[in-house]
Amino acid sequence: MKHPARPLAVTALLLASPAAIAADPPGLLTLVVGVPLLAVASFVLTLLLILRPGTLRRRIAGVLFIPTLLYSLYVALDAATLFQDLGSENSMIGVAFFTLLALSCALFRAAIQRPASATGAP
Repeated sequence: MKHPARPLAVTALLLASPAAIAADPPGLLTLVVGVPLLAVASFVLTLLLILRPGTLRRRIAGVLFIPTLLYSLYVALDAATLFQDLGSENSMIGVAFFTLLALSCALFRAAIQRPASATGAP
């Protein structure tokens, strides 16, 4: 039997985030949710690189990264507002967020990439 409350819980979590975006100070969602989420995702993707290349590693990386990326794109709306105050610590939080997002994307690509064949064929 499927759990009908699960989609409701996910919807409630996603709808709770606009309140954090509208909160005073801007960037609260990025600082409290976005940066830690991407830091943990980057750490786990780095650990996955230690595993033997194969289907299991690609599946785990996909299950972790795809929802993280989608939510990070949502948080990016809040992070983009941080660049209005260039030169302040708020802009550095935005830089940290987008740097971690780029790192996560690079680690995901490395985790799902098939190893080159040992025969030397391109």
